[in-house]
Amino acid sequence: MTLTAFCVLGAVIAPGTALEERILPERALGGIEYHAGRGLRIGDTGLTVGGFATAEAEWLEAENAEAALEGVNFLLFFDPVPYVHLFAEIEAGGFASWESGGGVDSDPGMEVDRLFADASANDRLNVRFGKFLTPIGRWNLAPAEPLVWTTSEPLIVEHVFDETVSGAMLWGSSFPRGGTASYSLYGTFLDPIAPERQAPPAGHSAGAHLEWASLSGWTVGGSYFASEAHGEGAWNHLGGVDALWQPTARLELSAEALFGEGTREEGALWGLYAQAVIETLPTLYAVGRYERFDPPGEGRAIDLFDVGLAWVPVNYLRLKADYRFADHFDDELATPGFRASLSVLF
Repeated sequence: MTLTAFCVLGAVIAPGTALEERILPERALGGIEYHAGRGLRIGDTGLTVGGFATAEAEWLEAENAEAALEGVNFLLFFDPVPYVHLFAEIEAGGFASWESGGGVDSDPGMEVDRLFADASANDRLNVRFGKFLTPIGRWNLAPAEPLVWTTSEPLIVEHVFDETVSGAMLWGSSFPRGGTASYSLYGTFLDPIAPERQAPPAGHSAGAHLEWASLSGWTVGGSYFASEAHGEGAWNHLGGVDALWQPTARLELSAEALFGEGTREEGALWGLYAQAVIETLPTLYAVGRYERFDPPGEGRAIDLFDVGLAWVPVNYLRLKADYRFADHFDDELATPGFRASLSVLF
């Protein structure tokens, strides 16, 4: 399994190949087909239902051990006609959590993480309308737990900008000789769709993301994001660059940097991360990440390290364990300790 295959949900196995027959068992009943890790296709209706479930555990410094069934995310794909695509991600979470010395708690609930419609004229021109992931950098393009290499997000993804926006986006790709050029132009003008209560998104925002993917295994991108500062009339501006290099099927190097003012807190900030992933044994990957984050305000800059392993025995199962530590203790940005997760794609 290549590193690229880890990052694309359900699109890495060609139908009818020997690989598909070996690791993706198929069940057919009339017009209904199911492939593990690729979802349930409802006949010729154009509807596919898939998703993933995740369980997590952590043992952090100066804190009790915790474990939880993090949630079940349902992914709904509907293609009523060839040029229209509808998508929804609905998360059911809070089923059970356990803390040493505190017993088991349950607070189930539902959230709409994404909900949008795409209309396609051709590869170069598509329109998206609804609630979708903010196209900044690399990580936030596919931040789902089974599709990333570590149990925690980099600080520049977690603490800087809104994960989603509610509005519209123009996006597309062209294919000149030697690679693929892609673009995204987007803006927020709708009332937030199912916003986070603890971190409500900016009321108005706009941005752009450009990317060049070479056929020789490297990709570079640039991002710009402007957001209204909590309804005060002033706007914050955030810029970023990102890169990916896959010299072989067993090695992946990636990096991302952001600078400016985000939507989470007022004030200038900057940060970056660099991550390396190597397949040490078949299906077993060693992961290492370095981060530097200088938060807004008078907060102290932090150097953060994350080392661990990811095991992918089959395409629809991910087991990760890593240890996170920093140059100084900071319980707000990153508490040092051990984390593990198990994710199953269905």
